[in-house]
Amino acid sequence: MTAPTGIVSVSDGPAITVRDITGNPMWIPTAAKRLLDKQFISESLFRNGGSNPAGVVAYSEGDPSFLEDDVADVAEFGEIPVSSGARGTPRTAFAVKKALGVRVSKEMIDENRIDQVNKQLMQLRNTFIRANDRAVKSLFLSPLIPTVPAIDPWTDGSTSKPRTDIALAIEQISTAAPVSYPGGIGSSDEFYGFEPDTIVMHRGLLPILMDNENFMKVYDTSATAGQAPNYTGALPTAVLGLNVVLSRTFPMDRVLVLERGTCGFYSDTRPLQFTALYPEGNGPNGGPTESYRSDASHKRALGVDQPKSALWITGVAA
Repeated sequence: MTAPTGIVSVSDGPAITVRDITGNPMWIPTAAKRLLDKQFISESLFRNGGSNPAGVVAYSEGDPSFLEDDVADVAEFGEIPVSSGARGTPRTAFAVKKALGVRVSKEMIDENRIDQVNKQLMQLRNTFIRANDRAVKSLFLSPLIPTVPAIDPWTDGSTSKPRTDIALAIEQISTAAPVSYPGGIGSSDEFYGFEPDTIVMHRGLLPILMDNENFMKVYDTSATAGQAPNYTGALPTAVLGLNVVLSRTFPMDRVLVLERGTCGFYSDTRPLQFTALYPEGNGPNGGPTESYRSDASHKRALGVDQPKSALWITGVAA
């Protein structure tokens, strides 16, 4: 009986060849699905709005948080009044199908080019993530999303105040309110009740923040020196109580502050799915092109229905 082989790293264990992969049609789709699990920024920032079999979602934008009438004082035996809720502006979001496939050639099988297979899987992953980032970014770049300029660009460490900029953004989102209810009903203390909890920024802003004196000075104490960004080389998990989300696709000159799960939704007509590896030409050795392929696709609608729960801080970098 052969003794078991200890596995202490990803390169240990029995070697997998490209021929093994093509012999198991589910290997590539399973690996690709695992690589894309919980990687979409839409699933991180938006709530799941459920499925939409028709490929279209009707929603309302800017629903207020209060009924149209206030609580009434009612005398004994008096009739309790009934109020109704108001709705925001009617909107429609259409599901868009995103799809892409990868190939395995007979040469890759015969010559066991396993690295090419792995690179294609990583490239497929990155391409889908980038497409999702771009779709979310385009929604947030709508004129409906409020903006506030930074006091000074964060690249100017002596005069800029990133923490003050972020605090002002939190204040503006927290105090956001409907203009008025239908018919002008409303009061001076109306509000949406948003509680911003997330900040989204381009990864390239990390070294800028870590070189900003006014941002870094709160870490310059003996109690927190070991956790300071200039010591660890990474931002803390939260800044002013906001969880940090990084994206390579978001613009470098601005950052987004928002309440996660409130600002918008995603709704799938077709959840992310992958086909088993199949011969592209339906013949021996993969058909006339001597290749096999696996296709990834999903169909998703995205919408921002509470635009005032998000806010851009602009001018953070030149």
